[in-house]
Amino acid sequence: MKVALIGAGLSGIKAASDLAELGHEVVVFEKSRGLGGRLANRRKPWGSLDIGAQYFTVRDPGFQQQVAIWLKAAAVKIWDFSPYRVEQGQLTPSPDDTVRYIGSPLMNQLVHSLSDNFAVHFRCEISTVEKSRDGWSLLSSDGDIFSGFDWLIVSSPAEQSRALLVSCSDVMADVPESVHQPCWALGLATRGEIAEDVQGIFGDETVRWVSRLSSRPGFIKAPDIDDVWMLHFSPEWSEQQDKKTTMDIGQTGLDWLRKMMGTEIEKVAECRHYWRYANIKPIAFNQPYLVDECQQLAVIGAWCAGGRVEGAWLSAVKWVADFVEL
Repeated sequence: MKVALIGAGLSGIKAASDLAELGHEVVVFEKSRGLGGRLANRRKPWGSLDIGAQYFTVRDPGFQQQVAIWLKAAAVKIWDFSPYRVEQGQLTPSPDDTVRYIGSPLMNQLVHSLSDNFAVHFRCEISTVEKSRDGWSLLSSDGDIFSGFDWLIVSSPAEQSRALLVSCSDVMADVPESVHQPCWALGLATRGEIAEDVQGIFGDETVRWVSRLSSRPGFIKAPDIDDVWMLHFSPEWSEQQDKKTTMDIGQTGLDWLRKMMGTEIEKVAECRHYWRYANIKPIAFNQPYLVDECQQLAVIGAWCAGGRVEGAWLSAVKWVADFVEL
């Protein structure tokens, strides 16, 4: 079969890889310039930053087997640290037994490790899809037409999937209108002495999570800086500010970090990114994928299964397993 797949995040690429291994012809369409989705990164002179997922955890035995393969291939490493938590405006140790994994050298290595046996069209945003007797046809925002596909799989965020499919299927009918909340992500290169054991912080109503990226195994930073940080602002705060905020996100994050560390920190450089579809709302929807068998259409993604990295992988695996039986 010839399969069109929209979206090159972990869920989409895992599905594409498995289908290709089964002998199907798979073509992936990705609107950005690279693989990864929410495992994306930014490369700066002062360090390469994971701006989306900062680490992942494992619960499912099948996913644990995949992680073991990644560990053996050095595509994944364990980030071993005890987190801190903000309580009443102060940092407090908050140790736990959670095993946290990171992609190596960056989180998108999880996706790159699966992307060798199918074609990917980068910077190709699909604006319209249509089903006819000859199969699925896809029209890009640049006017390119791709046709003759037996199946269409969409692995975009729920809101984007709904907008794309509303005219050709009711597959999204049971999904809430709004599934995601945004996140302002801020990368900071700093100078200043910080205790070595402060590597990850569960934050407050302003900043939800902080990674000291420069403490992660294998991280390479510029020699003239002390640390590289990634701050994820809370979904409520990010939603209130919106993408067009006039607030200085960089200064806000720096001030927050200075306050929590209780010391002066000098900002050398910064990198900002607004994730419109970053966090999953606590909604009453949790199934690994959606399918319209009559139209030969499926919708997959992390948002179908709780929003975690593991959920993205499971969504793809469970869809392919059931696809084989169709």
